[in-house]
Amino acid sequence: MEEILEVIRAVAVFYLLEQMVFHLLPGRGYEKYVRFYLGLLLVLLLLQPFFKIAGLMEQLDAEALVEQLELDTEGYR
Repeated sequence: MEEILEVIRAVAVFYLLEQMVFHLLPGRGYEKYVRFYLGLLLVLLLLQPFFKIAGLMEQLDAEALVEQLELDTEGYR
């Protein structure tokens, strides 16, 4: 039950931040791109509990860390 409330809380905060971003946009030209990007983020936010259940969060975090380290060391070559 606690996990469900956590997801609902995260979606509510995401929605408030999304509305703030839309109000800060200088015009309507970028709205469809921002809406697409925020939609992808919302999908990831909603899939996060399933990733935790399947144990994929730790794997995704480890892969992201390795990728970031590779990018960081690439700049020093």
